[in-house]
Amino acid sequence: MVIEIRPKMSRESVIWHWLSLLTTTMLVLASATPINDANPTLSLNPPRLSNTLINLPRLPGFEMDFTFDQSKRLRPFEVYQTAIQLMYETVQRGWDERVHMMVAEQIEGYDVIMLFLNHQSPTESYQLQIGHCVAALYRAIAVMTDGVIFCQLRCHLSVFEKPIGALSIAPLKDSLATTVGGGENFTTAVSKSNLTLETDVATTATLGANSGTVRDAEDARFSITYHFMGKSITSKEVSMVVLEAMASTAPFKKDAECEELDVVSNTGGSLIIIESLRSSRKRFTYGWATKALRILYQHIIAPAKRWGDVWLEIKYDNVVFGELRMLRATAATRNGTDAREEE
Repeated sequence: MVIEIRPKMSRESVIWHWLSLLTTTMLVLASATPINDANPTLSLNPPRLSNTLINLPRLPGFEMDFTFDQSKRLRPFEVYQTAIQLMYETVQRGWDERVHMMVAEQIEGYDVIMLFLNHQSPTESYQLQIGHCVAALYRAIAVMTDGVIFCQLRCHLSVFEKPIGALSIAPLKDSLATTVGGGENFTTAVSKSNLTLETDVATTATLGANSGTVRDAEDARFSITYHFMGKSITSKEVSMVVLEAMASTAPFKKDAECEELDVVSNTGGSLIIIESLRSSRKRFTYGWATKALRILYQHIIAPAKRWGDVWLEIKYDNVVFGELRMLRATAATRNGTDAREEE
């Protein structure tokens, strides 16, 4: 599979790109049937996806057909947490790797499960791949956010009008009897992570403190020192920019060096800047970048609901080898001024 990576864009170009994408999404929502109690099921048919995510390769002929069921509500916080965990697990795999059977994520204690299903036979010419899953998950959460439609979602995925799979986001209690795709009811137990968010890192800071250090339990040599900088950002802005940053790492091998990654939220209101420190002997890779994003969201921001500007020093053996800044977008950054000058 030939992957076409778009050239790096200036921050001003990134802002204009996302404003254009937001306008398109709003037009799609405006043209759909309004959600109300008399009409609990909403069907959306967004235009063909083609380079609608910054830093992602083209997905020729890829289309998504969304259906929402308003009668089955979901909690936004649980949706964001689960989506970010599923995105993290998904981007660890190769961009063009095929998805066999299913990929599922459910966090213990949350009433939401997210499931990708491939119902194609191995001989079919078009197959569900990781790239499709990354794009579909991001677009599904973006449409939920923009339309404030946090309820059961089914998204049928196709390439050149040939079905390749489906994405289901549903309450856990309803998911095992939910028709996901192909007219089949999947009533067997779903293999899922049952992740417990509070147990896989250790922290040296009080919950909600302005600064502290978090150490990865899987590799105690990897740690993050964080500093909150005082400016607030909305929870949806933080959630979407973290999800977008994770998605943007998907085309790259996880052991490839991540020199710099700049991402703007889909509303243009926040941005993330990730950089390697070239003076360090330790290579800062996309794998380390995604791990830092997950720890930032799940173990620093979300537990204390501390939604705001933050600066991370990413360390290995207590030596900084990467940095991450999440900032509220300002007039200066919209005009292309380097965000480092805003501090």
